[in-house]
Amino acid sequence: MGRRHRWESVTMDLPYDLQTDLISVSEAATLAGVSESAIRKWKQRGHLEVAGLDNFGRPLFTGLAVMRAEAATRQRARRELSPRPSRDAS
Repeated sequence: MGRRHRWESVTMDLPYDLQTDLISVSEAATLAGVSESAIRKWKQRGHLEVAGLDNFGRPLFTGLAVMRAEAATRQRARRELSPRPSRDAS
């Protein structure tokens, strides 16, 4: 049975615990609703911290870190997309 988590008033049934279980790039991408390459870019840019490595040396993350990185990325995108005040030449 999965664990229930509440994130921004959305309840999700997940097969792992967001705080303690380590998840792969693929699982992180599914959780955040982004591509695997986005997860790798977040890691490369320092937005997502690696919590461990699997037996093959591939990065593992906590679900909580993935959700925080996704929220921060979404927040940055909103800031960049917000309209800037126009400058009148008058």
